[in-house]
Amino acid sequence: MSEWAAIILDAILIVVVGVGIFQAIRLISQLRDLRASRAEMERFVRDFNNAVLRAEAGIKMLRAAARESGDDLEKLVQKAGMVRDELNFIVDSADGVAERLSASASNVLQTDKKPQAPAKEASKPTAPVEKRAANKPASPPAEKPDASPPSRAEQELLQALQKLS
Repeated sequence: MSEWAAIILDAILIVVVGVGIFQAIRLISQLRDLRASRAEMERFVRDFNNAVLRAEAGIKMLRAAARESGDDLEKLVQKAGMVRDELNFIVDSADGVAERLSASASNVLQTDKKPQAPAKEASKPTAPVEKRAANKPASPPAEKPDASPPSRAEQELLQALQKLS
């Protein structure tokens, strides 16, 4: 029986060694796959790092472009404000000139009807013009000598006023 026991033990030992060899081969295969996966992971990390660096550079460029655009926009807004102020001044001045022309035309019409009216009253602006012109520098009213003929615009204004009255 000792021979049979030795053979059985040898067979068990062969089976255990065979299973060990099989497990070793599987383990070696898994280690090889792990090394290959590690190389792929390193390549992935490098590519990801490069992508992050490019994204950071792009963000910096976008911030710089946005800052420049904001500065340009601010300059345009300032210029628009200046133009708005100038246009308001022009409109106010045009209102004053229109009031003076209207007053002058009224005075001319009154002088045609009443020749004894004093000429100095025609150069006084009306109350609403004084209120509007109080904040603006006043330009002296243009007085034309009585000897000069009325301009074309004055003639047209007089004709329009005569049609209205």
